[in-house]
Amino acid sequence: MAFNFLKLFSPRSNNDEALTEKTLVVRTSRCPQNHRCPSVASCPFGALSQKGNRAPVIDYSKCTACGKCTRYCMPRALVMERG
Repeated sequence: MAFNFLKLFSPRSNNDEALTEKTLVVRTSRCPQNHRCPSVASCPFGALSQKGNRAPVIDYSKCTACGKCTRYCMPRALVMERG
């Protein structure tokens, strides 16, 4: 079985980059909504907000899809999805 090293290390084309774009999504069915969300405080760009103990809300104009907030969400309600 041959392995194509050129394909592995070649620069990506514009089409490949479009396929790998990620978007932050809140899965409210997985969010317990019974405490202050630690992911809100962890967002370095202030893209997450929360009213009371409800599920966080994403401000997509501020979100850079860095994924830092997903590491602080233990029930995995905040996830990065390919779009």
